[in-house]
Amino acid sequence: MSRKIFSLDIQDNGISAVLVENSLKGNWIQFQRFVPYEDADPDADAPVNKISEALQKSVEGISLTGVEAIVSISPRFISYRNFQVPFKDSKKIRQVLPFELEPTLPYPVEELTFDFQTIFQGEKTDILVGLIHTAELTKILDALKDFQIEPRMVAPSGLSSVMCLAKYLESNEDLFFISVDHTYSTVFAVASGRLHIARSFYSHLPDLQLKAKKLSDTIMQVIGAFEASFASDFEPARILISGSGIDVVSLQDEIHREMEIPVKHVDLLHDIDLNIKLDSDTGFDPNLMNNALSLAAVEILGLQTINFYGSRSIIKKYWEEYKNDFIRTGVIAVFVFVVALFNVLLEAHYLQKEVLRINQQIAFLFQSTFPDVTKIVDPLQQMRARVQEENKKGLFTGEMEDEMLNIDILNEISSRIPNDQDVEITNFVRGDKSLLVTGNTDSFNTVDDIKGRLAQAEGLKNITINSANLEKSTNRIQFKLKIDL
Repeated sequence: MSRKIFSLDIQDNGISAVLVENSLKGNWIQFQRFVPYEDADPDADAPVNKISEALQKSVEGISLTGVEAIVSISPRFISYRNFQVPFKDSKKIRQVLPFELEPTLPYPVEELTFDFQTIFQGEKTDILVGLIHTAELTKILDALKDFQIEPRMVAPSGLSSVMCLAKYLESNEDLFFISVDHTYSTVFAVASGRLHIARSFYSHLPDLQLKAKKLSDTIMQVIGAFEASFASDFEPARILISGSGIDVVSLQDEIHREMEIPVKHVDLLHDIDLNIKLDSDTGFDPNLMNNALSLAAVEILGLQTINFYGSRSIIKKYWEEYKNDFIRTGVIAVFVFVVALFNVLLEAHYLQKEVLRINQQIAFLFQSTFPDVTKIVDPLQQMRARVQEENKKGLFTGEMEDEMLNIDILNEISSRIPNDQDVEITNFVRGDKSLLVTGNTDSFNTVDDIKGRLAQAEGLKNITINSANLEKSTNRIQFKLKIDL
């Protein structure tokens, strides 16, 4: 069974597209392409028509039939928030998120689409929330639909890359990952193999040294935000960068003004083992293709990430494509069912033998109780009939027809006491004309209430509280009730 994953990273200056075939034999990049926007103002939003033109070129020469599409969106449209909530259940977290978000926003929360991913779960749950204006998301989705692309996932650009790094980097060190888009960048802080903080910001500056200074200042701000949010030191061992338009040497110089941290570009295809391969004769530009490649890796590996649209459940989507495989699986399931049924029948056989053994014990008990009976057909029914017959003969104490049975008295007492009352009956002693009920409860008022309720019972008369005392060791009221019959 194989599938094809088509990932699109929609950036400010163009679209990166990667097609990966996922199968049991491995994962192969079948197609990769970067399509820049034509005549796009870098300081303006990429118009939908520019995205559509780039999409048209991105899908040229490939068939999208049966392909799973996943998309990431420029950080221009994304903002992030960190929250701590007292829940672990995702459903409850989603219910309270609008109320947590609203005080932090300059616009109505109803205008936003948001999702979260868990950072850490303890007594409380730390979460990272991503937000996007619903109107902007809708424009991009409409452009995709023109090409029959229905994405299963829409994530912030760069997030999939940092999730792959956090998962597969050999060391468990603290680090920064910076995803640099044409006009906006995102700084991600990773600690102990988990993404903790993400911040997107405007970074389109004509001077590369000024841009490096902007990135350096943002890094220092994120360190402060981390230590304030998580009450722990953040000491990054290195800074990894993906994207074009940044001078690593200038950034290194700016960073060294504050701390000694090495800065380097990262190549997700070669620096970590994503189990995705590329033909050796095909070039790979990590600064343009890292995010698109990592989108496919996140889907293949099942890594958690913020998702603004669609569902990652595969059952419905795969039915038509893999129904023959499901049918074969169904045949195997039927075989397993037949084997299981045989096992059930075998257990039923042994159970029947156990029933016969118990019936023999019942017959022996009946014969021991009533030795004059020689013909036994149904020992249980015959025993019931003989007991009723003996009752009529008056073999039991008193005239049973005129007296309440003990079981009926207990039922009457139990039905009169409400379920919400804390009452425990510990002893029941019956004489010819009266009975003594002993128990304990939580208060003297409850004893009086029980007395009043039992006085209304049919067949019970003259309810008297013989005693009601507080037992200090248990802080319970021990009571005795005398009841005339």
